[in-house]
Amino acid sequence: MKSATAPEVLDKLLTRWRAALPVRYAPAYVDGFLRRHRALIEALVAGTWTRRRAERGDRPQTAAEFAAYDAIVARERPRDADSDKAILARLMTRIDADLREGYRELMVFNNLGLEYIDTRTEAILLRSVGWDTVPLPLPSPALAVLAADRVIALRDSMGGLAIHPDRRGTLNHLRADLRQAEETIVALRKVLQIEPDTKERLTTYARAMWRRARAAKLHPSTPNN
Repeated sequence: MKSATAPEVLDKLLTRWRAALPVRYAPAYVDGFLRRHRALIEALVAGTWTRRRAERGDRPQTAAEFAAYDAIVARERPRDADSDKAILARLMTRIDADLREGYRELMVFNNLGLEYIDTRTEAILLRSVGWDTVPLPLPSPALAVLAADRVIALRDSMGGLAIHPDRRGTLNHLRADLRQAEETIVALRKVLQIEPDTKERLTTYARAMWRRARAAKLHPSTPNN
């Protein structure tokens, strides 16, 4: 289903706001206030909406939507540099929280646990051919690709690759390297034969995948600049 746009969200907010106003505020006064401050209100709502979409892991399209991911990457990069043990501890804490909310076990293990583990595996593999990557443990885990500390591409949880508007047509080699990484993950899964359907098996799977990914080497397609 298509996500609401910032103007649509603003219109809904203003409708609710109008309805909640005390009767002492005349409609003409409210209309005048909105005319004078509409641009500022739109900018505030658009910024908040863009950040919220990024925190969900939604696929970016505009330069502003890509920029919203820069702050998330700045937050997650040092966490990704932690030990595998620390990263898994945080992941299991999130899994426990989702289970307490009543979500089905297999859905949590697959949509959060397995997806993030494979995303981090992908990040490790892409680094072997020079890409600057940061896995993002969002509600829908995503993989950020950076240049000069700015997100230039994002692979979302559905496997789609979004390219920054300024870099479109220049990152075909990234698509090729991503395909290699995905194929390598499938091959590693076949070797490991671990069914990650419990927290313990997820942990075993993650440790094995990350260790093997660090030992594996992709074949670089073309220089990534």
